[in-house]
Amino acid sequence: MLYHLLLQTVKTLQSAGVSPGQPHILLYDLEYSKDVEKAVNDLSQAASGGSLYVVADEVGSEYRIKNFPTMCNNLLIRVPRLHLWAASCYHGHAPVGWEVEYLTRPLRSPPAVVREIEQDEMITIDRNVHPYSERGVPDHTDGPPVRRLYHGGHGHSGRLPVDCVTCGREVASLLHSLRVGVTESSTTTSTTLTSTSGGTTPCLQWRDVLVLYWSVVSGQSGVVTGLQEAGIPVRVMKDDIEDVATARSDVVWVTTGHGVRGLERKVVVCLGDPDYDLVRLDHMSRCTSQLVIVSGQLAA
Repeated sequence: MLYHLLLQTVKTLQSAGVSPGQPHILLYDLEYSKDVEKAVNDLSQAASGGSLYVVADEVGSEYRIKNFPTMCNNLLIRVPRLHLWAASCYHGHAPVGWEVEYLTRPLRSPPAVVREIEQDEMITIDRNVHPYSERGVPDHTDGPPVRRLYHGGHGHSGRLPVDCVTCGREVASLLHSLRVGVTESSTTTSTTLTSTSGGTTPCLQWRDVLVLYWSVVSGQSGVVTGLQEAGIPVRVMKDDIEDVATARSDVVWVTTGHGVRGLERKVVVCLGDPDYDLVRLDHMSRCTSQLVIVSGQLAA
């Protein structure tokens, strides 16, 4: 997303007759030493003896980030005129002597969502992530109440919500109730399911929704089938992260939570698992408004 925003800025400057530099996007998995070495080689060659500007966003999980200081220090040796900014929610892994700022104010999600995120064990037990501080600005609203659905009972099938067609239908029903995909006339209170050229403004769009699971989701999974049967335009993310990042296609994307770090959506649906934490930090923190939690078992 950051790359595409920079690209838009460059194009705007170019149309005004300015010739800025060109942004380049490079993807590495820093969990592996060979990728660390490749990153240092690629970037130092790009510098060609001059200055190098690197913005490293979402530098990794608690495992991958451990190699990040090594990459930074090795790169600085080879590129003395290095300008590097990096961001990660995990603390304690910055190279020694590098300036660090902790940004802990919850500005993306409303309070109702923040209360769910801050229960993640990475914050409460492992302490790998700093807890939230005060927002520092007034909360004009608590945000929409968190909506909860439960897998189990009549009509439900499979061990997990992701396997269940009925769960997919119930998520679809909830999305319809939120008026996702509906357009509202700017001059009347009537609604229509198709936009027109006569001054209709969209409510929530399908591209405003993410459905997230902790593992890989198949296009033949029960929840995807249920969404499709209910008329929801849904796609499972594979190699189309660029489409997801730019929200180019007006569809509901289904994917893993760690696959969309750094992105955000108005509506986030988290598919739970009774044997696995809901991964609040990765999944729920993508939500800017309405959070939906599908629990892996019926409430007591």
